[in-house]
Amino acid sequence: MRKLMPLRLPPGWALIFNIFVEFPADEPPTAEEVGIFHSEDILSAQRIRYTDRGWEVDMSDHVIDLGWYPGGDPSGTYRLSLVQNNWDDVHVQFEHRDCYVIQKAMDTVTRMLSEGKKPEFIARVLADPRFPNVSP
Repeated sequence: MRKLMPLRLPPGWALIFNIFVEFPADEPPTAEEVGIFHSEDILSAQRIRYTDRGWEVDMSDHVIDLGWYPGGDPSGTYRLSLVQNNWDDVHVQFEHRDCYVIQKAMDTVTRMLSEGKKPEFIARVLADPRFPNVSP
């Protein structure tokens, strides 16, 4: 049984759905797991806010989307996207095959957005070749 990837979402973020699991280098996915966990719909996170009606998703803010592309292809890669409004408005996109590097990228994106950093700055951080390779 695979474990869900531990994530460190800052306050004000909610997971809408999540099947992002750990795949250590010494335990690659089986063919069945590729079919289940390497899809284009792995994780979605959105900002939430408390209003007089209770907790609500902030539809004016960013959505974080994680998928595997092409879906079901063992030679594919994770793609982390920061989207605002619709899929024509992708502010940040980061790809990597290592689930731990994607975990670090997601932690970085949510933290920086929560700190008020602009998507253009976040994109530069992730594109920097020194962006750390994360080990489990």
